[in-house]
Amino acid sequence: MEDRIMESSSSAFGDMDGDHTKSIIHIDIDCFYAQVEMVRDPELRSVPLGIQQKNIVVTSNYEARKYGVQKCMLVTEALKLCPNLKLVNGEDLHDYRAASNKVFAILQHWKCPVEKLGMDENYIDVTNIVQERLRSVNMDSVSISGNLCEEPSIECPCGCHTRLKVASQVASEVRKKIFDELSFTTCAGIAHNKLLAKLVCPLHKPNDQTTIFPEHAASFMATLPSVRSIPSIGSKTTETLISQKILSVSDLQQASLDVLKKHFSSDMAVRLKNLSLGEDNTPVKQTGKPQSIGLEDSFRTVSVKSEVEEKFSALLQRLLVLVREDGRIPVSLRVTLRKKDAKRLSSHRESRQCQISPSIFTITNGTLTVTEAGQQKLMTIIMRLFNKLINLSKPFHLTLVGLAFTKFQERMTGRSSIVNYLMNDISVQSVLNLQNDCDTSTTSMDYSAVSPSSSTTTDLSDAEVEPSPKKPKKVNWIAKRRCLAKEEVASPSKLKVGELRLNSKELEKVSELRLNSRDRSLTPRASPAKECLSDASDSMKDVAEGGNCEECPSYVDQDVFSALPEEMQQELKTMWKNPSSSSMPRSSQRTNKPKPNTILKYFVPHK
Repeated sequence: MEDRIMESSSSAFGDMDGDHTKSIIHIDIDCFYAQVEMVRDPELRSVPLGIQQKNIVVTSNYEARKYGVQKCMLVTEALKLCPNLKLVNGEDLHDYRAASNKVFAILQHWKCPVEKLGMDENYIDVTNIVQERLRSVNMDSVSISGNLCEEPSIECPCGCHTRLKVASQVASEVRKKIFDELSFTTCAGIAHNKLLAKLVCPLHKPNDQTTIFPEHAASFMATLPSVRSIPSIGSKTTETLISQKILSVSDLQQASLDVLKKHFSSDMAVRLKNLSLGEDNTPVKQTGKPQSIGLEDSFRTVSVKSEVEEKFSALLQRLLVLVREDGRIPVSLRVTLRKKDAKRLSSHRESRQCQISPSIFTITNGTLTVTEAGQQKLMTIIMRLFNKLINLSKPFHLTLVGLAFTKFQERMTGRSSIVNYLMNDISVQSVLNLQNDCDTSTTSMDYSAVSPSSSTTTDLSDAEVEPSPKKPKKVNWIAKRRCLAKEEVASPSKLKVGELRLNSKELEKVSELRLNSRDRSLTPRASPAKECLSDASDSMKDVAEGGNCEECPSYVDQDVFSALPEEMQQELKTMWKNPSSSSMPRSSQRTNKPKPNTILKYFVPHK
């Protein structure tokens, strides 16, 4: 009897790739647009409701679906089927986006990867949560929550059944939290990969959930009527498969790889085969902020520039609301047009984009805003791009206009900002470039700060805007007033700006020594500077033999050397005694490597 069980187990699981370790939940909000409207107006819950965009019903509640109202049905047809259909205009997506973001925020509560799929669908990878719960529960007592796609005949040897049962309980908790906080009903699919989780999700709509075990993947996929039912297969791939008489998913399962490779790449052929069997190894990728924020407006036809400008202006006002909610500063703008071509009997899209100055946007009380003047600048840019797309000397017919901000920069103020870095972490590059005054605690420096185009954090707590790219700005900062101490540092190359401080007497002496040294450098010498550099090591040897600073190398000012702290003098003497380890390069040993930044270079004339 045991041999039979093992044999059936091998046949059930032998064809799978064996990777059942993941626990994936797919959450779908029931009739999303309609639910948003029903939550806002509870009286709509008990009546047939349709969400209208232009002349189409994009979605409806389940009361309307009882009459046969379907997605993307013409309004006239929907009203014929359901004369008492209540229609709500849903062209403004602002409230729907806000509701979608609230759902996403709730899902983040579980601290696991969440991937958005449109506004009403999300993937959640709860693998780690399941592993943690299994440590504290009795595996034999774990039960399934919701529906099961098919009862298992045997237990999977890898333990995936127990893991998916725990995942189903997590899915039930997620759905309950969404309902308690937002009053949205949802359905869920639970599986060991994203493909199966999405496909089993709608099996028990609305307000329910379904779990599928790995051994039932191939048999479940075979029930799908069309290869187009697989989310990863698009219309062109479907057309190619249909041309080879591969219509259903069952046909795709039975098709040989050799046949598929004749029409697709080798990798694509293998992927199509795997998908038909319910195998999918794509991970749940944590969703961040969108790479672009845009809006479009479609219509029958527009052929006048003034009307186009009005539509762009209306789109811009709505788009600025979305940007304000996003919080990032746009740096690129794209204009999209859909032209109606009578010759081609079809429409086609064209786009143009350009960079925009971040200075158009300001931060007021922590909120991103655009002044009237800034909006006028944006409209000027939009119409300039429009003129590049349209030849106004000829008739034109547009059926769609679109605006989008396609690149952003985060506001990097505070501890992570470039200003903070310059204030605290600049290492000294040259002692001679430092201007110091002990009578004041402020220093001015010119710099050009290029703000990043993208980053991982957003900070809107500060109302100060970063300098715009390529625009130098005078910035005053306060450096630390710390005098140079012998016990603190051994080399000025490791000093920071705020740490290199001299008192007023030392400043006067150094200034006087500088002037004297400069005057001496103007006096003709017996040997030129180049000869001095090439003979530097020999001079160092002479000093090492002499053992006193009166015999310093000829290119070193003895008074300046004497004014240095004792440790710096010792450092120089050490370098002179060991010329082979000295950082000063010989003229005969020049390389392309960067020269080390040591104290020695500051005493070489014309360097």
